[in-house]
Amino acid sequence: MADYGCEDWHAIHDRMPPGPATLRVTAKCKCPEGGGKLELRRKEPQGINPRDLLLELVDIEGEGGSYAGDCPVEYREDTDASYDTVSIVPDGPAGIPVEEVS
Repeated sequence: MADYGCEDWHAIHDRMPPGPATLRVTAKCKCPEGGGKLELRRKEPQGINPRDLLLELVDIEGEGGSYAGDCPVEYREDTDASYDTVSIVPDGPAGIPVEEVS
């Protein structure tokens, strides 16, 4: 995986009424130059720890190399599943704590 200089990772599971419960994972990254776009996607298969959500940071435009400016990335999923942590694979941070809001 290219180094997109991602920082400020946050994982929040919002269970506030009226619902549905929504898990959000966010970060600030350096966008690929030339119109590239970054996206967080659920990793399949998930792995051996069901309490650690695995996500991949993907350059969906296929660009790479140099970078142009900051861009936010976000993963959103409506789920009642409980996660303790989120890990970005293969080279991102592991064990980002999930903050429960209810």
